[in-house]
This record gives sequence, C-alpha cells and structure tokens, in this order.
Amino acid sequence: MRCLARDCDGDRIARKFVAPALELMMLDKAHRGEFDRREALLRFGEMYATAIAGDGAVVSRRVELTVGGELGGGAALLRLAALHLLNELLSEDLRFGVRTYVKEGRYYDIAAYGGDAARLMRLFAVAAPSAGGGYLSPKFDGFVGEARAEVRLDEGSIRLTKGGVAADLTISEGDVAVKYNVYLRRDEIELQFQSTDRGRAELAARLLKLAGVSAEVKRKGGRDVWYVKASTNKLAAGRRELRDALADIVRRAAENGWIGEGTAKRWLEKLERGLTLREGWPKYGVWLTGSGALAVEYHTTNSGNIEREVQRLRAMGLEEGRHFAVKMPEGGKRGYVRILKEGLAYAAQLSVHGEGERQRLATEFVEYILQRAREEGGAVYEKAEEVEEGKAIGSLRLAGFEREVDGRLVKVIGGGAQPEKSKSGRKLLRITVTAEVDGVRGDYTMAFSRRGSDNAALGYAVARADAPGGREADAERLSALVEALTGKRPKAYKKSDGEIDIVCGREHLEGFMRYAELAKAIAEWLEETGR
Repeated sequence: MRCLARDCDGDRIARKFVAPALELMMLDKAHRGEFDRREALLRFGEMYATAIAGDGAVVSRRVELTVGGELGGGAALLRLAALHLLNELLSEDLRFGVRTYVKEGRYYDIAAYGGDAARLMRLFAVAAPSAGGGYLSPKFDGFVGEARAEVRLDEGSIRLTKGGVAADLTISEGDVAVKYNVYLRRDEIELQFQSTDRGRAELAARLLKLAGVSAEVKRKGGRDVWYVKASTNKLAAGRRELRDALADIVRRAAENGWIGEGTAKRWLEKLERGLTLREGWPKYGVWLTGSGALAVEYHTTNSGNIEREVQRLRAMGLEEGRHFAVKMPEGGKRGYVRILKEGLAYAAQLSVHGEGERQRLATEFVEYILQRAREEGGAVYEKAEEVEEGKAIGSLRLAGFEREVDGRLVKVIGGGAQPEKSKSGRKLLRITVTAEVDGVRGDYTMAFSRRGSDNAALGYAVARADAPGGREADAERLSALVEALTGKRPKAYKKSDGEIDIVCGREHLEGFMRYAELAKAIAEWLEETGR
C-alpha cells in the first residue's frame, strides 16, 4: 500500500486514474438507482469519447482506446470495469463486447469490433462533446454512420394556435430522446428546440444531426436561452423518417383546413422528394486493394444513411451501376456505397465542366475524397491524385494544338472519334486525327477494340508504305503524334513482312479523353464495351 501511495503521488500517474474512477463511481450509483440513468449514459459517453479523441481511434468497424500500463495496468482495469457497468445500464440491443490487448511498452488497447463497435458508436454519436452543433473532434464524425435515430410524431400533438399550426415530435437514439416543436409558418416549416441548459441544446443538435439535419446551437439575444432551429429546405434534406413525420403534420393540417392546398402541395413535394444540400459528407473509407486499385467506400448498418448518400450522388449526376454500386444493410450487417473508378473520373469531370448544383456537389466531393486520401498518406494519396486527371477530360481542343516531341514539331488541325462494328460484329472505336508532323500533313487513324480475358482496351494503327519516307518514317510521325497528345509513347512492332504496327493501351485512350472532340465518344465506348 505504501508503494501504491508513493506511485500515485505524482500528478502524471494520478491523472490517468481520475477519469475512469469517476466514470466507475457514477455508473455504480446509476446502477443502484442513486443517479439518473440517462444522465449517466450521456456523461460516460462524453468522457469516454473525449479520451478517444486524445488516445484512441475510430475507423471502419473498430473503436479503440489506448491506456497506459502504469501500476500493472490499473487504469485499464478501471476502464474495463466501467464498460462492464455501462453494459448493465444499456438496453439489450445496445450491449457490446470489447477485447483488450497488451502492447509494447506496457500499453493496453481496449477495442470493440464489428457489431460491437457499431453499438458503441451509437452511444458516442449522441454523447460525444460538441459546441455550436458540431463535434469537437473530427474523430467523432465516424460515430454518425452507425446511428439509428428514430423519429416519432407525438400522438394528438397537432394543434392550431394563434401563431399557426404547431406539433411535437421526438427524436431518439437508444435510450436518449429529445422533444422538438414544429411550426407551420406562412412560408415555411420550422423545427425548433430551446432550453436554458446549453448541454440540452447541444444534445438536441446532435440528435437532429443523426436525423440528417445539421443545425447550429445559438444563444437567444443576451439571455441564457439556447436554441436550435431548422426550416423547410434543411428539413427536406433530412432522413426519410424525419421527412415522413413532417409530411404527416402537413397532411393533417391540410385536411383540417388549417393551411392552403397550394402550400401543402409544395411542402409535400419537397418532403417526399427530398433535397440535397451541401452538408458534410459521411466518412468514406479510402484505401488500396490487393491489386493496387483505389477503393472508395462508405459502410454503415443504417439504411437511411445509405439512401441519403445515394440521393446525394444522383443529385451530383452520378448513376447507380455505372458510377457507383449500392448494397443495403441486412440482418444487422453493414451495407455500402462503393464509388467506381468511372464514378470518380466523372465526378472530377463534372467539378470542372458541370453546371450549377451538379458542379458544386462534384467539386465538394472530389476535394473531400482527396482530403481523405491525404489523411491516409503514402501510396493511397499518390493513387488518389489520379482523380485530378478526370478534371482534364474534355478540357483541351485538338484544333490548334502544338507540341514538339524529340525534335519533331506536331501541329494538330482537327480530328474526331466514332464507334463502328467489325465484320465479326465487335464494337470498335475509330479515332482519326489530322495533323502536320515534321512538315508532313496526314490523316492518322487508330482503331480501338476490347481484347483478351481482361477485356483490355487496345488500339492499333498500321504505318503506311506509301507515306513520305515509307513505313518507318510514317511510324515515327504517328508515334510522335500520339506522344504529343497523350504524354505517353506507343509501342511499335515490326513484322517479318516489313509491316509496322503501332499499339496503344488504356493509358493512351485516357490521354485522348482530354480533348473535347474525342471525350464523349471515348467515354460512351468504354461504358458500352465494359463488362
């Protein structure tokens, strides 16, 4: 005991035990009915999430906290005891398991995986500390995808007041719930919460965020009153459960003659269709697959969040199956939204050449994916930089293009691309470019087709024997033209009969896509012939 007292005498050691000891005492009191159970859950979630912000990690299917190993792992034992008591206070559907690992340097990792992590994230999504409606650590954003906020219209709460139609609805996650007031004003629907307790207002903002609506916590004048407010467009961008509850209020008000038919129709159209606003994107995972390809995926057990993400991607102009793939959650297992390579390229293209809301959403999405890749660093970011190449699609013109390659001046006059079929019925893409290379003008043609078990896109051209200087000179000019336009030199093969084939691959085709005269035809051919 003297040794224990001696070791705990220093602040550095004692501080490691204070938080878990307080958590344990609070949860024990709640377990014995001496402290409010809901308040205990919120306070524990806030304290544990704060610890994760400093010494933990929140990644796909894992929540982890690293604890020092002083005093034989005493702090880790306190943490585990607190988590055990927490489980006793949670409803059956929220209980979770954790694993503990001893690391080098006597550190301990306390981690939850898979479904256990998802259930723990649901608690932290509600309780993690926030200010003004936004989480205090970017790590906490990883909790949101697992939340399952429920929205319930309070029975019999729809009423006509002096200020118009009013109703009450409750948003809850697990055992935590907040009641909000809904008002149908002359020109808008307004959802509102206010309290003299800022902590309650922050909780209201967090739950609203889990229902798909971002709202700030603001102070009312100079008084100690805090409020959260969201109106029609933001509410129409929320999750379907919230939109359905609001639509129910509008319908009942219209049936009672409390609002006009035109107003009700306009609001219902927005709520049923949903809107896409420039709110924060969910946490996409970005990594390299075993083959070295870039993977961009969002995983969650929450079907509403996947529906909202699909809605946002469609608003951007992306098409399911062509640009992204979707799998809905089933049986408690995660679903996903997977962005395909073609989707990344098209989003990058839209960020430069799109219009209006599509361009704004695409720009925001591309910047976000690059930011996520930058956070991963290394080879992931290098690969993600290829997304930037999509911005170049259709950005140049063949006509007037000039460049010198190995001492040969290439001047492009024009060109185009068109699909056609071979005698066997195979879909081809014929690219023709009229150019002057080394002072010799000619029409240079290359036919692309899909070949091999991997369906590779390959283009072939044959050097002309009747060209100035013969086959070899023509092959050099064609190679210089391709390199000038794409930045990559094609391969040349000389056959035994003297014929010379010029061969291009997918990298050359992507280089040709930078030119407005070729981009659309190439993109359509790639899509039609892709597996």
